[in-house]
Amino acid sequence: MKFSPRRVLVIARREYLATVRRRAYVFTVIGMPLLFGGLMAFSFRQSGGERHGALASFHALGVVDSSGLYAHAPDAIVTQASHKAFDEDGQQDTFTIAVRRYPDQAGALAALRAGEVNQVLVVPPDYLTHGGARRYVYGSRMFSSGDEGPVQRWLARGLLAGNVEPARIERVSDPGKSMALLTAQRGGEFQIENDKSEVMSFLLPYLFAMLLGMCIFTGGQYLMQGVSEEKESRILESLLCTVSPEDLLFGKLLGLGGAGFTMVGIWIAAGSLLAGQAALAMPIHVPPTMVAVALAYFVLGFLFYGSLMLMVGALTSNMRESQQFSVVFSLLNFSPLFMITSLLGHPEAPKSVLASLFPPTAPVSMVLRMNAPSFAVPAWQIALSLALLAAAVVVVVFIAARIFRIALLLYGKTPNLPEILRWARAGA
Repeated sequence: MKFSPRRVLVIARREYLATVRRRAYVFTVIGMPLLFGGLMAFSFRQSGGERHGALASFHALGVVDSSGLYAHAPDAIVTQASHKAFDEDGQQDTFTIAVRRYPDQAGALAALRAGEVNQVLVVPPDYLTHGGARRYVYGSRMFSSGDEGPVQRWLARGLLAGNVEPARIERVSDPGKSMALLTAQRGGEFQIENDKSEVMSFLLPYLFAMLLGMCIFTGGQYLMQGVSEEKESRILESLLCTVSPEDLLFGKLLGLGGAGFTMVGIWIAAGSLLAGQAALAMPIHVPPTMVAVALAYFVLGFLFYGSLMLMVGALTSNMRESQQFSVVFSLLNFSPLFMITSLLGHPEAPKSVLASLFPPTAPVSMVLRMNAPSFAVPAWQIALSLALLAAAVVVVVFIAARIFRIALLLYGKTPNLPEILRWARAGA
């Protein structure tokens, strides 16, 4: 039976409608953005609240000064913190920590155990020459060090008290206060880096890459699931009486690719509508070329992984085996997210360039590199990456079509690797 574009379109239409009507598809389209949005909002709220919470519960500091250097140190520590990771209004809460002095360490630790103080600071006799101050606290400090800064500033202020004018003491104790950080942008100009821009420098590339990776993988999963279900139910035997394996393969790729495009479009439209105030507070500029390149990577990435998923669905005997094999493709697809700090922080590094040229990792890696705020990916690297990915797609689709034609009606034991390679070479 010869390949027929008309049959391909019929199969594509059927696959598209069957997919978008599934409850799982509707849940993915609606539920996943809500889930990720909720988790990210919770994460930002937690990160912003850690310092605030640590300071809110820090009422008293016990001090044992064996050096005599802090006789004239302030009797209170005044510091500020915001509830949020970044405060749009610049409003912060003020906290006052009382400083209570104890003649010895034993008495201070007894006060700590009794709850009279929240922390104990012990300054050794040779602190001026060797340092070695010790801070005693209850509980783990693994993820919260927001209360360490005020203690360090008190040490600096107390050491200079009575010897240096107050303005100089204030500047020495917190030299970075109100310091502006300007970072180079793609055009060579410098821009002030603040909490908002720092968060967006990470958040925007991460969301772009995650969106791309999820759409590619979700579409591939639908392809694999569809073939596995039809193979288990023996529907394929009836389908192959009227269509060729090539018609089925390309029809499924086209139909489920359209479902993936629909998912991306809904997410982008919903994100644009719901961004609202956040978009005004943190201006986001996405160049049209970025969107065009991301769509190109989506199409090629979907064809690459979709063909592999179709091949796996045809080779395996049931859905359980298919899912076990798909884990490998999932790791390949999302592996660039494990090196996101390198891709964003050093997008010009050889390993970052290699990751964006290697076809299995190219879509997510290149999108991350293109979103790096201070680096412009050379056009030749984008062109070469797309060319290599397109060539890989041609090879994978060709091999998948050969294996798909042979393995589609096989049942029972899953073929081993030598058999699969023989089918790929022979095609019959």
